[in-house]
Amino acid sequence: MTKQYKSKPLVPGSTLGVVAPATACMDFNYLPALDLLTKAGYKLKMSKTLIQHDGYFAGTDELRAAELHRMFADKDVDAILCYGGGYGCARLLPLLDIDLIKQSPKPLIGYSDVTALHTFLIEHCQINTIHGPMLKSFAKRPTKYTLEQFFKGMSTTEALGAFAQPKKYGLKTLYPGTATGPLIGGNLAIITSLLGTPYELRGDGCILFIEEIAEDAYKIDRMLNQLYQSGLFNRVKGIVFGEFTKCLPIKPEPYGFTVEEVLQQYCQKIKLPAITGLAVGHERHNGFLPLGIEATLNAEMTGADLFIKEAHFTSK
Repeated sequence: MTKQYKSKPLVPGSTLGVVAPATACMDFNYLPALDLLTKAGYKLKMSKTLIQHDGYFAGTDELRAAELHRMFADKDVDAILCYGGGYGCARLLPLLDIDLIKQSPKPLIGYSDVTALHTFLIEHCQINTIHGPMLKSFAKRPTKYTLEQFFKGMSTTEALGAFAQPKKYGLKTLYPGTATGPLIGGNLAIITSLLGTPYELRGDGCILFIEEIAEDAYKIDRMLNQLYQSGLFNRVKGIVFGEFTKCLPIKPEPYGFTVEEVLQQYCQKIKLPAITGLAVGHERHNGFLPLGIEATLNAEMTGADLFIKEAHFTSK
């Protein structure tokens, strides 16, 4: 992967540009999130998309793309925070101006449907991004762990080192081995939906992170099978599975497979170092995971860890 651009960390007085790149949010009360972020010392610059809708989108595709461009071009904006996911980010990709974004690169923060933007920015614009909580997350009583990891991650110029898990969370090896490479990925359904397009995740030499919400085990099986047959697993060096929130077995036991059994089946097929249990995804515990940044995955039968080797912000 091409070397990624690194921006400066946020400090008290830094500005977050807030955008809604996908689903409309006009009826959502995000005022508690604004209060939380301003009390943390951030200034906020709000996008028009927070008060717009076009069907189920936060404005037309053209408006949402233009507002992303505006936030990237605005020299007062230090990082871009997404309101939420839902659906719609992939529709913006053909409209995004790579040259404009590269002229004023800055980190974009979000998860779920925002996976489409993460992939585009990392692979086409060489910008590091942040898989982490969004405006909607901050409005829904985020846990102490989520807040601590977010504010620490947004303010440090040091490599994060061993990924910090909440209490009683542990990582488990699904297939043994060690792999080093840039982290990339996000939501399984979005990664799968980009296959066969000009914006599919290539992931050459990377460690692939995957999480999902509200999908039955057989649907997860189907999506992993598509990734397997597409050749993605031949290009990556290891896999980290995060939260699989509200994902159910195909049928009650003993007739179905659990999600973990499905993951294990594919790990045995692809024979790459793989771990599961990372506290990143759609749960209230949602860790800060820098993407496009080099990490080492250690998967041993006696234990597992994910070590972030590289700083995601620069001090220069």
